[in-house]
Amino acid sequence: MSKEQVLSIYGSHDAAATFIDKDDNIKVLEYERFVNKRYGSFKKKMDARGPKMGSNDEERSAFLEYIKANTKEKIATVIYNELNPEDISFIAEHFPKCEFIRMEHHRAHAASGYFQSGFDKAIILSIDGGGNDFDEIIYTASYLAEDDEIKTIQTYEFINLGVAYGHIGMPISEIKPGPDSDAHSLVYAGKVMGLCAYGEVRKDWVEPMHDYYKHMSLETLGRDIKLDLSFDSLEGMNSYDLAATSQYVFETIAMDILSPLIDEYKDHDVVLVGGCALNVLFNQILYEELSITGRKLYVPPNPNDCGLALGQFLLHNKIHPEDLHYNGWELLDYNKLDDYVTKRNARKIKTPEIVSLLKSGKLIGMVTGCSEVGPRALGNRSIICDPSFPDMKDILNSKVKFREWYRPFAPVARLENASKYFNNVFESKYMSFAPTVKAEYEEELSAITHIDKTSRLQTVTEDQHKGFYEILKELDNQGHVSVILNTSFNILGNPILTKIEDALHVLDNTELDYVIVDDYLFGE
Repeated sequence: MSKEQVLSIYGSHDAAATFIDKDDNIKVLEYERFVNKRYGSFKKKMDARGPKMGSNDEERSAFLEYIKANTKEKIATVIYNELNPEDISFIAEHFPKCEFIRMEHHRAHAASGYFQSGFDKAIILSIDGGGNDFDEIIYTASYLAEDDEIKTIQTYEFINLGVAYGHIGMPISEIKPGPDSDAHSLVYAGKVMGLCAYGEVRKDWVEPMHDYYKHMSLETLGRDIKLDLSFDSLEGMNSYDLAATSQYVFETIAMDILSPLIDEYKDHDVVLVGGCALNVLFNQILYEELSITGRKLYVPPNPNDCGLALGQFLLHNKIHPEDLHYNGWELLDYNKLDDYVTKRNARKIKTPEIVSLLKSGKLIGMVTGCSEVGPRALGNRSIICDPSFPDMKDILNSKVKFREWYRPFAPVARLENASKYFNNVFESKYMSFAPTVKAEYEEELSAITHIDKTSRLQTVTEDQHKGFYEILKELDNQGHVSVILNTSFNILGNPILTKIEDALHVLDNTELDYVIVDDYLFGE
């Protein structure tokens, strides 16, 4: 890099920053984990999302000063999206004489996926709840990428899959909104995806649901299917079937967009980005379709808005990096580890003992290295347990996670033997797909087998995550099923943690059994 470098900032919900640190690493720092506010916005004002989403000057200043202290060279250029003029002025006080360059939302999504994919050429589809491409709000866009160039194929003016999919959750009483506003809560989509497996697609609802996806009127949809779809009004099978029918229509519309592109560009792989790329059910269907023609699908670890700062950075610099999914936050209080070890009489632990604890039904928080980028914990900020206990899902939900009863948990398996336990397995380093559990293992893996037999699988290799790999290998060596349950190390309403102090707080205030920080065991 030159002596002057670029800082990339995305300012709205799921805000993040990307830059080159002192060790020449590309850092991707999600703002929510610094301020401990789920979906945190760097913008001072987020009126549409409610006051909890905005940020105060003290928090913003601390974030910018952290970046300044950890950059390799002086920041000369700030590239951004979703910042107000007053936000830009605030940044300029910390990085004076910088040039500010505004970027496009969906092209940044596209770049985040394509430049991380390793593909030489690709079709890219970006689908989310809307983003600012300069002075126009775009919801869906397709691109053609070759070498360092990303060219627009088409924008789809009247297709807003992200908002439509999420809003289906508003009337469902089993789905509670998050810290942002009821009308636009960012938690709806993921919960709808978990709930839809409990329902059936109602054929007579499909056409009205297609109309809803065009016009996004829950009132009209409710009239057409003869249900009250006002806020928090629906429960039971009607709500499950509503979610299932919505998932089916979402998949149909998304495939209708992609199919002509796949047919036209027959030698291109596919990249899927935007918040809707977190829909692992659709991702699995798409990958299975592509695999028939010998093509691949790539979904980055951060396809949603938390990946926009990275996408802006990669697009501006034309960088094709190797895997960045552990390039997030360092432990902000790592310098206190020795003090925590002394105070709490922590001790070193090795893999065979970890396996013994898991096989005795213990819940263990795992903290090591830099955090994952994106919304899914992949081993560095994880809670793990043995999924072979029949009631483990309920235990984890009631004792630690405090999540809704219908939400599934994810398995981890070694890439080389994942197909022993799961059908139609593709490499899934970031929990991007949902293969089904093989029938002979459904009972033994009940805690990670969803009601529809799917599982949001994470595959690991020794190079990717040695800690997880060794645990899985030891399980195999001892004759056990070589699968563990992995969920994010946080509790309801909070982002994935960034401090040892927070991990120990969870240990002290929930029924989590142990925390392992690097190789130190806390909790005895």
